[in-house]
Amino acid sequence: MKNIYSKLKWFFQKEWKRYVPMLFLLITISFIALLPAKLLGLAIDTIISGGLTSKTLSALVIGLIALPLARYLLSMVYNYMMNYEGQKLTYELRSDYLDHLFSMDSKFFETYKKGDLISRVTNDMDAMTIAATSLLESLVFNFTNIVFAILIMGFTISWKLTIISVSIMPIGLTILNIIRFKKRKYVRIHREIYAEMTEKVLESVEGMKVIHAYVQEEDDLKKQHHAIERDIESWRYIVRFENWFNPLFEVIYGIAYILAFGYGTYLIINQEISVGELVTFVSYVGMLMNPIISMSSVFSQINNATISVDRYDEIMQAQAEVHDDSDSIPILDFHTIDFKNVTFKYPFDRYPVIKNIDFQIHLGETIGVVGPTGSGKSTLIRQLLREFNVTGGEIYIDDVPIQEYKIKDVRNLVGYVPQEHMLFKKPVNENILIGNPNARSADLDKAVKIADFEKDINFLTDGIRTMVGEAGNTLSGGQKQRLSIARALVKDPQILILDDSLSAVDGTTERNIIDHLKEFRTGKTNIIVTHRFSAIRDADQIFVLEKGVITQRGTHSELLKQDGWYKNQYIQQITMN
Repeated sequence: MKNIYSKLKWFFQKEWKRYVPMLFLLITISFIALLPAKLLGLAIDTIISGGLTSKTLSALVIGLIALPLARYLLSMVYNYMMNYEGQKLTYELRSDYLDHLFSMDSKFFETYKKGDLISRVTNDMDAMTIAATSLLESLVFNFTNIVFAILIMGFTISWKLTIISVSIMPIGLTILNIIRFKKRKYVRIHREIYAEMTEKVLESVEGMKVIHAYVQEEDDLKKQHHAIERDIESWRYIVRFENWFNPLFEVIYGIAYILAFGYGTYLIINQEISVGELVTFVSYVGMLMNPIISMSSVFSQINNATISVDRYDEIMQAQAEVHDDSDSIPILDFHTIDFKNVTFKYPFDRYPVIKNIDFQIHLGETIGVVGPTGSGKSTLIRQLLREFNVTGGEIYIDDVPIQEYKIKDVRNLVGYVPQEHMLFKKPVNENILIGNPNARSADLDKAVKIADFEKDINFLTDGIRTMVGEAGNTLSGGQKQRLSIARALVKDPQILILDDSLSAVDGTTERNIIDHLKEFRTGKTNIIVTHRFSAIRDADQIFVLEKGVITQRGTHSELLKQDGWYKNQYIQQITMN
């Protein structure tokens, strides 16, 4: 519990003005819960002694009615306050978690799978909220119930009877909870297996089209069933542990009950307590069962919550390697970009993807990047997005190292259209405006025109406000590409990067887009990664990348005069066409 409190201390400190009244409410409710048994004992002794009158009967009846009513009203107030605090904590934890995720770099998302991240923001966070609300309530309520019951039993009935009856409970519980503590490692394993199952289900849902296309439903279902069975089996182990473990608490309680009846009868015979007091005492022993069993469950929940807190904290403590420094400087535009001996290796790869890259880009130039599949083209141009720090060398913008600029400002210079187009279940215009939510209507129309998307709008059901299906499944491949291009263009970036983003359009559409870029992006930089040489024929510079190294550079006409990959591929494309 100490670990949980230390991690959630910030919330308790901020909300202490609510938690203090809730604490007093819980203590009051706990105390009231014990009073009916005391009244019952008094009633029995009054009846046995012959002292029952209409006045005492009325007082007893009123007391037995008033106490539950008071407990109900106080519980209603308490539950409202606790639910409010639980919802507030959940909101703040999830907000902080998502804010932190958005601040992380690409290495982080290669380290943690989607299913794992979702598991931590759902199951683990629920366990943390329970720890700060229901678990805290259970701990305080049950503890005060036990303490008040023992004090009433000792001070108003018999300390000897109390010690003999109750002493077995803490001894047994201590031993049992030492055994139960071993369960924590199995809970952690279960959480990891659950995350793997979530990842598999997500993968299947996202890849359903491919699964159907290749008739892999049966094989994929087998893999899903295997993941689900692993999850269930890991949970079964914990359940089996609980099945043989939980009945032991009832054994302890049964022993306490026998001791209470046996020694209590002896005390009645010796006239040290009354029959009513024994009934009250046995009632309190019975009332101790639920709090004690609940307290044992609390320890189990604490174990689970501790694991959840550690898993949540692991993410929140993770630091992005690519981050702003306190002295990072802003940047709004640029004149030159220099790659000087740049080498880059992905964190989990053995060898560099690009090696010893040197080139310079000037504002207003159009750059072409070509090369064999897997030669590092996308990796090269994505260095401008600052997803990772370069492994070697340096990238300069206007003679200042790129890492000295604010990350957000550097990325705002760039409009990036990736190979894989991520579209959202929103209208077409809203998907485009993700690139610039504050864009005017004229800016939106201009972006649509440059991307040559105008001709498609008339064929969409509701025009530009047509709802895009999940992951863009209601659009063709070419429409997805052009919508993504329009999204990048609506921000009117200093640098437009088209990362093989014209592969799904026909030759005429490609030519239209290239012509529009020349017309509307005068004075701005375009970087085009492509396999079609027609898209970069008029580029100011073309870089040929082979095995992560620039092997050729120059204009289209200059490269055709050189023997090498560019000339060979160009001839092949001409021949095929």
